[in-house]
Amino acid sequence: MSRTLNQLDLGTSVYLEENGTPKEYILLKKDVDGCILLRAQALVARRINPTNVSNYEGSEMDNWLVNEETGYMSLFNAATKNAIISRSRPTFDFGDSECRWISRRAFLLTQGEMFNSTASAVEPLTTLAPVLSLWNPTLGRICHNESDQAVNWWLSSPNSATNVYFVYSNGTSGYNIASFTGYWARPALNVASATIVSDEGADRIYLMPDQSYREVSFSGKALEVAERPIKAVVEYEATNLYDVVVEVCNNYGDASPVWVPCTSGVEVDLTNTVKQTTDWQVGVRCYGKSQGYGYFEEPIVKLGVA
Repeated sequence: MSRTLNQLDLGTSVYLEENGTPKEYILLKKDVDGCILLRAQALVARRINPTNVSNYEGSEMDNWLVNEETGYMSLFNAATKNAIISRSRPTFDFGDSECRWISRRAFLLTQGEMFNSTASAVEPLTTLAPVLSLWNPTLGRICHNESDQAVNWWLSSPNSATNVYFVYSNGTSGYNIASFTGYWARPALNVASATIVSDEGADRIYLMPDQSYREVSFSGKALEVAERPIKAVVEYEATNLYDVVVEVCNNYGDASPVWVPCTSGVEVDLTNTVKQTTDWQVGVRCYGKSQGYGYFEEPIVKLGVA
């Protein structure tokens, strides 16, 4: 049955497609304002500002995160963008006695959300680190990039007029100048609570804002033999897939192979008698739909030859 994002447990991994590639996010918070998803891996090394000004609002980082043409938000398709909604976020300039609230769809987390157990006038949001520990008890605040390197990642809170807080690669707190380019952006998003996700039981949970399905398909040559195959048995396993179609042929190398539908473990006749290649090439193609993480195990082909 269909379910929504806010029905998932905190700490659950949810996959969003960035330019068509699934990326893992962590369900970090859910309330009446939506669900905060934090990217599991750091995205890219970027500075907060080109000069050493620690203010987050209107910074280069802030503008890049919300930019839909060339920034972080440009990674998502239209349906996903529609599901990402604005949320009030606290920010302050160094020396302020209280925070101000700004509206953002994408943002960096604050020092308070990572390290503070007590709210203050400038850091009203307190730690979400226990949820990260639910997601990964060993790593907690530690973040890796997509090359599996533990990295330092920026927060949005200033430490001084020129320095901004970050999380060390060992999970502790630090700060550095705003123009430093060696620390990483780990974006968070606010997503509408009622956004559809994969059905219960799926191996991997996807955000599915358009309630669509994912298509899984591939084809390939399984065998090459001198004698004409006249029968074949294809054994395959389709996990979390429906509308499955699997076909086999004995002239895969031809411009127009003659495909025969098959069911796993059931012998079928290969009636085609012509080929354009020297040997007979046995091919298999598989197709299926999934509401989550669906896949085929590699098919096994057994032949009967003339």
